[in-house]
Amino acid sequence: MILSVGLDLVEVSRIAAAMKNPAFLERILTAREREVITSPMRVAGRWAAKEAIAKAVGLHLSWQDVEVLPGPSGEPIVTIHHSDFDVTSRKIHISITHERGHAAAVAVLEGL
Repeated sequence: MILSVGLDLVEVSRIAAAMKNPAFLERILTAREREVITSPMRVAGRWAAKEAIAKAVGLHLSWQDVEVLPGPSGEPIVTIHHSDFDVTSRKIHISITHERGHAAAVAVLEGL
């Protein structure tokens, strides 16, 4: 059963400008994400994904609480590292898209 949906849109140029500060990536991406996500377009997608996930989950999540990594076929796989998120009864589905100067993401919270 779908419990909630979150959506976010971000301008890639805004993220590209922020990436000029090395501390920005360390703040918003986990160490594992930083290994594979390097372009402004992809970082913007992760920003949008994490925002959409926080909206769908309804918890105050830090950037480091949410990890979005590519799965075997390139699909985004979400892991939430927060004690108030019950992985036994909840699952997050995420879709990320990029178009010209924007990145967007939608997150669906499913009750199991």
